[in-house]
Amino acid sequence: MHIGTTTLAILYAYEFPALFFGGFFFGETVIIPAAFLAGQNILSLPEVFWLAFLGTVCADTLWFLAGPILWKFAHRFETISKRSEAVLKRLDELYANQPFRALLVSKFIYGTRFLTVIYLSLERVSAIRFLVMNFLSTLLWLITIVAIGWLAGKSIVNLLPIISDVKYALLLIVLLIIGLKLAPIWFQKKVMHEEEPL
Repeated sequence: MHIGTTTLAILYAYEFPALFFGGFFFGETVIIPAAFLAGQNILSLPEVFWLAFLGTVCADTLWFLAGPILWKFAHRFETISKRSEAVLKRLDELYANQPFRALLVSKFIYGTRFLTVIYLSLERVSAIRFLVMNFLSTLLWLITIVAIGWLAGKSIVNLLPIISDVKYALLLIVLLIIGLKLAPIWFQKKVMHEEEPL
């Protein structure tokens, strides 16, 4: 079975736990298809938003609390220690004294969210400050990706007399997810290139 079809089927069959654990483990890979289904009035938009929000915030909080422990454990291995120190140095260069910006940007760039949360947990910010920043950044991120999925769902519904094959809907979801992951990476590389001295 196609992964897009599987995701939609799981969301339809197990709405509440699928939305929470989708936000907790998989992020936009599950949230965009859920919002797409909400655009087709199959799922409730407020439930999609708030369950995904709860799952995401719980995951980030867990990573924040576990960050220092994971950091100490990982630094027992020389290879990981060298690489992590390089990553920390780069994060300090990009986001020194800008923890909210670091957290917000990491939510839009695939593969950087958990590393950034662990970075912030290493005495960069207090737990209370992190919770406040995480609530706000998660709200902004979710508003963006839920809107994308919901609007895609609405558009597909309007086009159904023309496009009757569900594979086009799945293709659109896949393209949206890929675009959401690649666009911020391209933008960050462009900014970094412009900041390099000539």
